Amino acid sequence: MAGLDVAMCTAKDCRRADGFRTVQRELKRAGDLRELPCLDVCDGPVVVLGSRGDDAVVIERVRSRALALELIDHAVAGAPLSGRLRKRRLTGTKQAKARRRLRRI
Repeated sequence: MAGLDVAMCTAKDCRRADGFRTVQRELKRAGDLRELPCLDVCDGPVVVLGSRGDDAVVIERVRSRALALELIDHAVAGAPLSGRLRKRRLTGTKQAKARRRLRRI
């Protein structure tokens, strides 16, 4: 799908996390998936929505197919993030750190 701006950390700790391959497969099915080096905010797998902008949404612990599908629905159709995903969204210093690293990539 054109316009899907989703990226995923593919560093060692995220790759070892439960559900990494499942989430990666679902995100790749939806469109182009950017693979990122470590964002150093690990509690992986870490997925980034809007990875090319300054308003990137960084979500940690995306470990199931259901969560991946919710992210795709949010990215494509603008559906609101579920409570489960809002709880996993990074804020504060972790979010700022991840956004700084994204700008350098």
